[in-house]
Amino acid sequence: MEPKLPDSRNENILIHVNGELLPREDAKISVFDSLVQGGDGVWEGLRVYNGKIFALDEHLDRLMDSAHAMAFANIPTREDVKKAIFETLAANGMRDGVHIRLTLSRGKKVTSSMDARVNQYGTTLIVLAEWKPPIYSKSGIRLITSAIRRNPPQCVDSKIHHNNLINNILAKIEANVAGVDDAIMLDIHGYVSETNATNMFAIKRGHVLTPHADSCLPGSTRGMGTQLAGDAGIPLT
Repeated sequence: MEPKLPDSRNENILIHVNGELLPREDAKISVFDSLVQGGDGVWEGLRVYNGKIFALDEHLDRLMDSAHAMAFANIPTREDVKKAIFETLAANGMRDGVHIRLTLSRGKKVTSSMDARVNQYGTTLIVLAEWKPPIYSKSGIRLITSAIRRNPPQCVDSKIHHNNLINNILAKIEANVAGVDDAIMLDIHGYVSETNATNMFAIKRGHVLTPHADSCLPGSTRGMGTQLAGDAGIPLT
């Protein structure tokens, strides 16, 4: 069966790869790139609403923090990343209902290796913008509790927004097999951490509850939610 895109407009998108805007079928990276060699990259997911990118600066803060935490060399400036994003949106005529997958890898290697010293070409920047509505229903979603646990910070720190997402993928596969939308992931001590794709909140007796961030990614929306609760005088735990 021929693959079918969720939105046919994405058949003709232009994708930014290291300074070039390339058609979908030509947007490729080297087999020696660190993303291929070991998922060695960092990324952000951005949404565009009515011509504006939600929490862009907060997402760029985290991208830069993650790249520094991974000891990347030759990290592009915020201005260069913003320029690549806005050029990509303009080239595709995108202003609303858009999701951007922003990826920065350690870059291409001179030979296959886990040693970062063989990364001698600089980082690889990818801006993939697609027409994509939110996937979650406002009426609610169904969840299971996954057997896959979130990494503790002593292993792979979840606060680094890295591309090695195998834990999340395995948890999502469990959800797919169970016929539900997503999976709740616990930390190694059995406490709720997040889902395979999002942070979590609960409301109980007038209090807003959210898991501690030791083993989950402290997302931009999570940060905004906690700030709004505080500003409104709503107790937050």
